[in-house]
Amino acid sequence: MIMDNIYWIQEWAKVRQKEVVRLPDNVEVHENFLKYMSKEEFDSAFKEVWNMFTNIYGDIAEFPKNFGMPLNKLLEYKYSTKEARVSRRAAYRPLKLLYYLLIAGDLHNGTIIVDVNEFKAINDVKKTPIIFERLNDYGFYFDGLKNYKIASEIIHIIYPDNAQVLTVLKSMADKAHITNRVNDFLSCHYKLFEDDMNTVNYGHGADIIADKMHTNQEKEFVYAMDAVLSEMGYYVGSRESNEGPGYAYYSKESQIRKKGPYHYLLSSNKTKLLLYLRIRNVSKCIDYLKECPDSVKQIFLWSDKGCSNRKKGTCKYGQEYAINGNTYWRCGCFNAPFYFSPIIKDIPHYIKLVELGLKK
Repeated sequence: MIMDNIYWIQEWAKVRQKEVVRLPDNVEVHENFLKYMSKEEFDSAFKEVWNMFTNIYGDIAEFPKNFGMPLNKLLEYKYSTKEARVSRRAAYRPLKLLYYLLIAGDLHNGTIIVDVNEFKAINDVKKTPIIFERLNDYGFYFDGLKNYKIASEIIHIIYPDNAQVLTVLKSMADKAHITNRVNDFLSCHYKLFEDDMNTVNYGHGADIIADKMHTNQEKEFVYAMDAVLSEMGYYVGSRESNEGPGYAYYSKESQIRKKGPYHYLLSSNKTKLLLYLRIRNVSKCIDYLKECPDSVKQIFLWSDKGCSNRKKGTCKYGQEYAINGNTYWRCGCFNAPFYFSPIIKDIPHYIKLVELGLKK
């Protein structure tokens, strides 16, 4: 956790900024989205949208009061409190408001015309006048507001600097709405444009992790690990957490539905890659570890504090073990106990360690 953050909203706005999906050198765009502009015009407009989303999240992190955000302090509210939870979603407010306006509106000659009744029926964003005012700062002009409050049955939205920005945003919102990919709108995911308006051919496999990564090395690891485990016959299922998506590998298909114990988990932890290994008995791995490179040995050479179950003396899944005369503790109540930033060359060692240490 970054210590210069005073409020929870600052912590989570920075996470939301990191979650804006990194752009490749060339964005593939289906012909359906190029009816009213060239590919060059699309690229320019979408890059402007991408920068806008990134800047909005960044500005919320820097100036949360200006956006009417909940100012719940990190030092006053624990991670699990209602006040902390509210802040996890609050940073989405400006872009959710924009999303609702876009899907409640129609595009006519470079202007979005919004039916206010339709908008109000779906809008759940709080403090909309403040959000309308802030969206003005990013190039939007709204007609139908008075003191940034809705004062008409119709709202007109104009983006004077580049009319194609509204065309791209409208297509992006409609595609996300039709295909139930609202989170992809909020993270400005370029893959929304790869297929036609009704089709999505992504987000069904390991790419749910890979697309969140910021480095090629992390992306390459995700696909390499997935290929190995798929070849071994593992069943896969997605797992969600506050910090990001996870992709879990199970020995039995039935465990997917139960959210049972996985053997491996690829996790996007605030857009940083973590690999979790289900090792229940470290003692069975000790001899093999002697043959491993330091990058693998380091996985086992630190302790965590453990959860409340350890403090109560009721922990069933944590384990204590000794290496070279030093004693370590790892908690296992909520996730597999061994997690770290992985590297491709060590994949065979990860597989072997789980094979050795899976059973108590």
